[in-house]
Amino acid sequence: MIVFNRNLLFVNEPQLNDHLEKHSLENIFVKETPFCIEHHNLTLKTGWFPMSGQEARYHSTIPFHKADTAFSWGLEIKNVLTLVWDAQKCEIHYSKAEQYAPERLRFWVLHTFLPLVLELERSYRIMHVGSVEVGNKPILFSAFSFGGKSTLTDYFIQKGHPLLSDDSLGIEKKGDIYYAIPSYPFHRPYRKVETLGYYVKNFSTEPKPLHAVYTLEKAEPDASVSIEELKGIEKFKAFHYSSFIDFDFMKKERFEFFTEMAKHIQVYKVTIPWDLKRLDEVYRKIIEQTT
Repeated sequence: MIVFNRNLLFVNEPQLNDHLEKHSLENIFVKETPFCIEHHNLTLKTGWFPMSGQEARYHSTIPFHKADTAFSWGLEIKNVLTLVWDAQKCEIHYSKAEQYAPERLRFWVLHTFLPLVLELERSYRIMHVGSVEVGNKPILFSAFSFGGKSTLTDYFIQKGHPLLSDDSLGIEKKGDIYYAIPSYPFHRPYRKVETLGYYVKNFSTEPKPLHAVYTLEKAEPDASVSIEELKGIEKFKAFHYSSFIDFDFMKKERFEFFTEMAKHIQVYKVTIPWDLKRLDEVYRKIIEQTT
């Protein structure tokens, strides 16, 4: 399975693989390792906190804010499973708990754990957005929870546009160009806890220069569909509020990254009437703006 421009391979649950791989990409193996926290000697742990409808906590050998970009750490999902990033081998190890299921392993690896790994390793900045391609141009949809980005992403998919991201997208900076790194080939138009949604065959696996970001703003059902380009601080906010991770110790570098990104990427605010029957108007307006 190609995710975040890597081959992800579930060794002990091969039914989770979709057999799409590229020899040129780095392999990340997901392996069952009983008692993986003890195996990696991760002696520090946080308290429990809510995450995706479950209780979770982090494990590590040193505090996260004191670590370099390559360190081993773990995420325990209470009564479900524990995941550990082996930084030396670049592998994901896991151990099962009483409520384990293969589908839950896939969800936690794709939706949460791997994006965290890639951000903490500083491979990419991860943005909490939906994303599709329009004429080979990646565009992003940003909104607060229940703000419509999943519904709009789904509409574009149904219109034949390749999916890049349902929920999390990698951004890689090369010079002044910001590349969109497609995440995983699943989409859930309506949120359900610990579910990736349906498999999307039309999934774009190639990193491409990011074209634009569209922030979605709810409006009354009879409001006009409008698109307005954002400037200055409002443009920066669109990136800042779309962060996937909110670790305090990464605040300064996130600020610097998005400040620079705002100089090179166009951001638009889309007014969306809260009426599903008018989605096609929104779609056509964005297509017109993009092409």
